[in-house]
Amino acid sequence: MKLPGWPADVTRLYAYLPAYLPDRVAAKREAEHGAAPAVPAAEADVARLTAELENAGAASRLPEAATAHDALHDLVVRTRLAR
Repeated sequence: MKLPGWPADVTRLYAYLPAYLPDRVAAKREAEHGAAPAVPAAEADVARLTAELENAGAASRLPEAATAHDALHDLVVRTRLAR
């Protein structure tokens, strides 16, 4: 999935995901806190999308762990002390 960012609203992802997704989201909203109805085709899609995400992660140049912790800590401390 080649997106410019990762939106918090899944409805903005409809163009990138299976065609049945809008119906499933609507059904889940109607059920509110209950379980959404089962979608038999979803198993194959979950496997496909999981593989796609794993491949994207493997190809990523991002480090496995954050590397800016100390610099961020220093920035926060300096900002607080400047007040």
